[in-house]
Amino acid sequence: MKKLVFASVVALCCLLMVGCSEESDTPLFPEDKISEEMNLELSGWKVDSLDKKNKVIHVKPTKGWLDSLVIDSLALPGSSALYLAADDDLIDPDLGEKLLPGTVISTVDTNQVSIVALDSYNRVVGVWLVVWDLPKTPKSSEHEASSSSTAKPGSSDDGGSSSDSSAGTSSDTSSESSSDTSSSSEESGSGGSSSELTDDSSSSEGTISSSSEAAQPQAVKLADLSVEGGTITVEDSRVYVEMPYGTDLSAITLSPLDAPNDLIRPVEMQFEDADGNVGTYNVVTGVQLPGSDFSARNDFWATTSDAMATAGEGKYRPALVNWTITMSSGANAAFDGTSLSLSSKIVTGVASGIAVAVDDGFKLAGGFYYAGSFSGTNCASIYQASNSEASPDDAADFSQYMSHGQAFTARPQAFEVRYMYSHQQNSNVNYPQKALIYVVLVSANDEIVASGVITEDGSVDDWKTQNVTLDYGSDNGLLSAEYAGLSGLTTGTGDEDVASIRVMFASSAYAYVADGGEEGSSGKYRGGENSSLTLDDFKLIY
Repeated sequence: MKKLVFASVVALCCLLMVGCSEESDTPLFPEDKISEEMNLELSGWKVDSLDKKNKVIHVKPTKGWLDSLVIDSLALPGSSALYLAADDDLIDPDLGEKLLPGTVISTVDTNQVSIVALDSYNRVVGVWLVVWDLPKTPKSSEHEASSSSTAKPGSSDDGGSSSDSSAGTSSDTSSESSSDTSSSSEESGSGGSSSELTDDSSSSEGTISSSSEAAQPQAVKLADLSVEGGTITVEDSRVYVEMPYGTDLSAITLSPLDAPNDLIRPVEMQFEDADGNVGTYNVVTGVQLPGSDFSARNDFWATTSDAMATAGEGKYRPALVNWTITMSSGANAAFDGTSLSLSSKIVTGVASGIAVAVDDGFKLAGGFYYAGSFSGTNCASIYQASNSEASPDDAADFSQYMSHGQAFTARPQAFEVRYMYSHQQNSNVNYPQKALIYVVLVSANDEIVASGVITEDGSVDDWKTQNVTLDYGSDNGLLSAEYAGLSGLTTGTGDEDVASIRVMFASSAYAYVADGGEEGSSGKYRGGENSSLTLDDFKLIY
């Protein structure tokens, strides 16, 4: 087959990508880049007409009939790509062969193919029909010619358009007859087309429009949507997909769609409702955090309670005395099968071999339960922290043993939590006693993407459910408040990708520093002795 490369065919791919950009406010590729980086050349074919609205391109051979389209060269800007569709679905087709230089597309048994355009996230951004006319059977008699034109789909004699046949319609034209037709066409100069296309735009548009209408399939029905391992909820024009924690949200396949979608951020997709109406839906994906019903301890969460429950030895030096003492308290995080209670408790130091408490050997520590890990092993980690020797007057910041954050990529809009709080007042004006709950989304560069916070400085005697909006691009005053778990962070714009989540529940917001003095003198502490925060349920809202 003789290859003839026509520059006009370059417009095929250029117009294809510009046509796709009509679906959104932002073109898929900048127009000034298309002419520089886009190049598509076919052998022996030219663009006869283009219907951008319906995404249909009509091509015809430049001379005689050719039994294939051959891609001579293909270059695409960015990381996007074009594929042949493997089925007739014009909304979410199966992907066939990738279009590369040398790709051969047969034109013998069909009069159209679909080309699928994918963006850099492998999302379908456009499906185009490339349509051509099948050749007529060579004339052996007027009867045969009439019979042939009547029977062939795409014939101009059947009262319809040449492109009325649907994708995959087979033709009984053999390769031998195609060759004969080609010879006949070359002699007559007809171009081998079953209907003579002219430069009349109205005639051309009518041909293309009917082809698109005949091949356009129905959209995927909302009722048919499902996702492996997750759940789908439809409300108004919103499709919410909830997946288990740890799912790769950048590669979610919604059945019966075939190609995975990047659903880390909301995506607009078209579906058909129960009444047969096709509309645009906002597809949002989210995950819940493991163990967020507080029925039992989960390794996603860390607590200082294990260290509080384990006695530890350390050096203790009051005036003129140097003793080795045992520091002990008790667990300050308790699960009852439906809820979690955090409390602020005293750590007591007792000298070895002496059955009395060391004078003034008391420090208060808050109850903390948070997303991350805690490396402290016993009460010495709380009471003494990094001090080699400690007295009650030495404040011990045990937040140095806390590591904060767990992997997370979703973008929730709010969080909701149910809780009660028993407040015990202190007199420390620098660190007033209060309960603390916060959620912070963090980027890979340690920027706060979004945040929300609850504090209570008075008792909440009955169960209270609070819904807190996450403010994107704001720290909600958390950084200046100097709570545990936020050092080293800066505030971002809110448009950054989320890489981790930090969540904190504390019975005493500032009692991550063990501090105190005499037993019962809670006014000196950074917290209120025996204050408690009880949590029943927590969830992220998308």
